Formats: sequence, structure tokens, C-alpha cells
Amino acid sequence: MNCKRGQGCPFLNGRDVFKLLAENNALKHKMGEMEHLMELASAKIESLEKESQQLKKEKEGLLIEVRKKFKPNIKKENISCKKGAPFGHTGRGRKKPKHIDEYIEVHPTRCPKCGSEDITVYPNTFDERIVEDIEVRIKTTCYRTHHGYCKECKKSFYPKDAIPSGRVGPLAQAVSGYLHYIGVPYRKAANIFNDIFGLKITHPPLIGFDNKFGENGELLYEMIKKLIRHSDWVNADETGWRISGQNGWLWVFPSNDAVLYKIDKSRSSKVVEDILGDGYGGILGSDFYSSYNSIKAKAKQRCITHLLREIEKIEEQNNFAHETVNWKFCEGLKETFKDAIGDWNEFKEGKKGLEDLKAEKEKVVNRLAGLLSLAIENKDTERIRQRIIKHNNELLTFLEHPEIEPTNNRAERYLRPSVIMRKLMFGNRSDNGAHNHSVIMSIIQTGILNNIRPLDIFVGLLRNSDILLSRLPRPP
Repeated sequence: MNCKRGQGCPFLNGRDVFKLLAENNALKHKMGEMEHLMELASAKIESLEKESQQLKKEKEGLLIEVRKKFKPNIKKENISCKKGAPFGHTGRGRKKPKHIDEYIEVHPTRCPKCGSEDITVYPNTFDERIVEDIEVRIKTTCYRTHHGYCKECKKSFYPKDAIPSGRVGPLAQAVSGYLHYIGVPYRKAANIFNDIFGLKITHPPLIGFDNKFGENGELLYEMIKKLIRHSDWVNADETGWRISGQNGWLWVFPSNDAVLYKIDKSRSSKVVEDILGDGYGGILGSDFYSSYNSIKAKAKQRCITHLLREIEKIEEQNNFAHETVNWKFCEGLKETFKDAIGDWNEFKEGKKGLEDLKAEKEKVVNRLAGLLSLAIENKDTERIRQRIIKHNNELLTFLEHPEIEPTNNRAERYLRPSVIMRKLMFGNRSDNGAHNHSVIMSIIQTGILNNIRPLDIFVGLLRNSDILLSRLPRPP
């Protein structure tokens, strides 16, 4: 560009034209850079907004899961939230002991107000407070065994059976067994004897006591096995158990008056057949584990709670839309089985009779038939449908035989004490220890069912197991 007045243009108030054009070009270049940066910033903002929306959806999903697992602490209107027992509840205060071992007379010696010691005591006016406490002491007993002479045999003898074996008495041995089977390891039990009772003992003798309990309880264990095999109904469940660091299984079989435990390296149906026999004449309650499929029994009851949990899990994973076929299928199954359990609960409360329960079963069967005929396509709901079809005769047995439960909760409750022990002791160190656990836990839980204290059970195992046999039910 040629301009005669380039350095002093009157139209630009005397400014230099070429300098002004250079500034204009620089500003255009800078503007181009700014526009490019704005485009990058806009793209970044758009990306962050999408990420924010995704995080909000994930947050809402997590909140839904939390609300399902933890019920909100919402106070209902017009309902009193007064703490304590409900109105009309019978008080359960500590009962006054029938026998008092010691009386201690407490006389006033000083006035609590002025401190005067000139006190007149009224011997016939007093208040009483009865306090129960325990006595912690070592009792050392010396057995003097006198020899006798039999005139007929012409031999001398002395009564060996009257003397406890070993240098630790039967009550201390029974306490060690009680401590171990409530979840106290041998070493900690030895510390309890040392710290509380002042009885110095190491943990190896406690293992020996456990072996003695196991040996003396064999007869009772076989009797409990017969009780389970001839029971009208039994539940069964299993959980993992380590034996010498190897994987094994702890099985439990509770019935109305007996509980049997068995630790085995197998999780197959052979274990169940070994306990119940080739053809069990009662009703077997269990979960849906395949080992129970081949067991022959009079009838079976599968755990409804396991089925309901599986249905809820499928709904959470698939997030079915409302009013769709899969949603109706899952919600219909949950409602049907919960109604069936509700009918059973009303029977237990005396609100319904056996005929009412059988009539309700017919209704439940018809509802299930309608739900199973729905045209579902989801692979998870199809799996549940096939499971219900496969076990259709094993889901509603409790409506015909209300003496059994619709769930397998009974067996799971009896597994709980051993599961707690497993967390502390990690199973057993030997096959012999595993067998002792099976024997002793079976005797303890069966004894509790028949109102026998665990400590009395251990004392009986040491002294005379016939006393325990007389207090337990006899197999047919």
C-alpha cells in the first residue's frame, strides 16, 4: 500500500498508517488465538458437564441401594416413640435369691451430716440389699485312697474309679471346654485360668481335655445321628471350614430335638446320605445347592428367602422399567411368596387353620402358574423361572406341613457359633480336632435344645455320660 501521508495522516489524527496497520494485524492474530482457546474451553466445559451428569446418575443409583439396605429412621405420625418396653409389658427384674449364703450387718458409726460419733443403733430396724457375686478361688483336694482286701478273691485293691484322672479337677476341665466352644482359643483360655482363677496351666493340657471330651462323647454322637435320621423333619446347610490348612466343609443338621454337626472334606451329596440314609422318611429343608437334589426324602422344602434375595439382586442389576414384563414377573414372584409366608405366620399365630392354609396354597399355585406363563426374554429372569419350574414341588411344602419353616434360617442360626469360632481360630489343626468339634458341638446344641446347661454337659462327659443319655430323647 502506497500512501503519501503515511507517517502523519490527517484522517487518523496524525498517526502513522503503517504502524496502525501492523497493530491491526497483531490484534487479528491475537483474536484468532483467543477464538481457538474459547473453542477448546467450550469443548472442555461440555465434557465436564457430561461427566457431571454421569456422576449424578451414579450417585442416585448408590443412594437407592443404600436406602434399600438401610431403612430411614422416620418417625410416623401419631405414634408414640417413648423409649422402653411397650405398655402392659411384664417386668423382668432380677429375681430375689431363695438362698442367702452370708449375712453382713452394717451399723452406722458416724452421722453423715455433722460427723458426730454419738450414735444410737436400732437393732430391729434395718433395710436389706441382696447382692449376688461369684467366688473365685482354687480348691485343692487330696484324695486318700485306702486299700481294701477281698476275702473271697484273697486280693487287695483300692477304688480307682473314685479318683479324677490327672492333676486338674473335672470342673476346671469342664470350664476349659466351655470356654473353647464359645470361641476362646486354647492359649487365651490358659491365660484366663492364670489371671482370674490363679490356676497356672498351659494350653497343651487343654487340648488333651478336648480329646477326652471327644472320646467320651462318641456314644452320644451316634445317638444324635440316629435321632436326626429318624426325625420327622430336618434342615441342612454347610459352610467352609479349614482342616490343617486345607479346604473342608462344616455341615449342620438341626431338627426338633437334636442338632448334628459333621466336618468333612467333601461338599457332595454323599455327606447328606451318610447322615440321613438312602431314603429319608421326613421333610428335608435346605437351600438350592445341587447336593440336595439327589437326596431321597418324603418331601423337601427349599428356602424361600434365598429365592427372594436372588430376585431382588436381579432387579438391582437389570433395573427393569416399571410395568414391563420382566418387572411384573419379579414383583409378582416377590408378592406371591411373601403372601404365602404371611399365611404361614397367621397359622402359627392361630388366626388360620390347616384347611385355610391348604386353600391358600391352591391360590398361590395358580398365581405362580400365571407368572411363569409370561413371555420374558431376560436371561436372569429366565433362570429364575427355570429354577421355580425345576423345584415346583419343593417351594410350598410348608403350607401343607406347617410344622416346618419356609426358610432355611434354622440351619443358618446353628452355623453361626461355629462361624464365629472360625473367625478366631481359622478352623482345626488336625482331623482329630475336626472330629472333636463335630462331636462336642452336636452334644452342646442338642443338650441346649433339651434344657441342659453346657457346663453340666462337659461335667457329664467327664464323670458319667449315662446321666446325659437319660436326659436326651431316645431314637426309635
